[in-house]
Amino acid sequence: MVSRSFRRRLMGTQTIQLESPEKRRVFNNFLRVGLGFGVFLVLGTILLSIPLASSSGEGTNVFDAFFTAVSAICVTGLVVVDTQTHWSFFGEVVILLLVLVGGLGYMIGIGLVLWIFGRSFGIRDRHLMRLYYGAPSLGEGLRFMRSLAIYALGVQVLGTLVLLFVFSVVHGMPFNRAIWWAVFHAVSAFNCAGFNITGHDMLLFASKPEVLITMGLLVFAGSVGSAAVILSLFNRRIKMSLQVKLILYSAVGLITCASLLFALFEWNNPGTLATVGVADRPVLTFFQTVTWTSGFSAINLNFLNDETKLFSSVLMLIGGAAGTPAGGIKLATVAVLLVGVVGFFRGQDEVAPFGRRISKTAIRQATAITLIFLGLFFLVTFLLILLSDFKFSNILYEAASALGTVGWSTGITSGFNSSGRVILIAAMLLGRFLPIILVLIMFRQHSRETFRVQRDSIRLG
Repeated sequence: MVSRSFRRRLMGTQTIQLESPEKRRVFNNFLRVGLGFGVFLVLGTILLSIPLASSSGEGTNVFDAFFTAVSAICVTGLVVVDTQTHWSFFGEVVILLLVLVGGLGYMIGIGLVLWIFGRSFGIRDRHLMRLYYGAPSLGEGLRFMRSLAIYALGVQVLGTLVLLFVFSVVHGMPFNRAIWWAVFHAVSAFNCAGFNITGHDMLLFASKPEVLITMGLLVFAGSVGSAAVILSLFNRRIKMSLQVKLILYSAVGLITCASLLFALFEWNNPGTLATVGVADRPVLTFFQTVTWTSGFSAINLNFLNDETKLFSSVLMLIGGAAGTPAGGIKLATVAVLLVGVVGFFRGQDEVAPFGRRISKTAIRQATAITLIFLGLFFLVTFLLILLSDFKFSNILYEAASALGTVGWSTGITSGFNSSGRVILIAAMLLGRFLPIILVLIMFRQHSRETFRVQRDSIRLG
């Protein structure tokens, strides 16, 4: 923290100390976010490593417990041990609680962390929440956060009730098993976690549209719907905001294009879509594409064609909407970047989709975030290639899944050595917390330029 002394003459000499808090403030925000989730991560690792958490009654390797805890709190779903067979009921409860912390806690994380540390909401905190979550105005930040919590809990309760009816009545499961499956999968789906306790992911329900549609809608509500619905409620007296339009249009466009590509590449693949009848394939295709942020799958991903793995990796890197449990670059970020590119080719100095102007600063920020994610994706993929001998397309798929906090995998996660798993852990943590860190950095106050250096030209292309 830098201190500066100024002298002013006011009936004598007075010395005033002015401090520049921006660097310390950003560091403190980093520290609060890290400590807030770090406490739960350590606690989850300890609980998962004790004998009570294992179905065999023996303690789990600490590193495997740590990997599972990171995957749960980062709502990723990558696992090194099978969730259904390895963990006891207690272990499954711990995983579900970590998913709630990483999902719901992340959605309202800034307010939650400040509350844990006894902080009141100042002007900068409210503005930071508005910047990240997209709250309509400075004064509505707290109400907006509360609405997010109500929306999230309400959707998960509704999803649990629907799945309970489907599992117990439609499929005739014992009630105790049906209610636990309903709670676990509803929470995991809404929070885009991808953890399942069926033992075979959603393969058991590949031809059951009542399960796939419910799960798909829960994932959509968690990765896209929360921001769009809440913002629409706040803006019900005025026209829908540009952010909501960008999120909804990009989400619908993404799902539509991905569904068409997935059907084109996999329709007759005997290991994926062709495992069910022709009548069930459209719903299965919808499920596989609408869960691009969660990691649930009703097919064996190891049998995907390489071209499907490639465009699916792109989907995972894009991710969902900002302020939701979904990871990735974020829908609005990619939409802003695409709008800027279109405006460039049209020769427009400023771009204004839907009649709303986007600032050049927002386009620069979207470009920076995208380049950072792509750079990290390249680095993670490169390191995993060095540390393993798996097929390149599978490694690419795994790297995108970890960095995008999705959880799709061709089954190679447990095949990595300790070094490879460390890379995956780092990728999941970066994919989960890098967006909010970048927001904190971009929100940081910058010193004003006292003079401008001479402008020069650079040849491009």
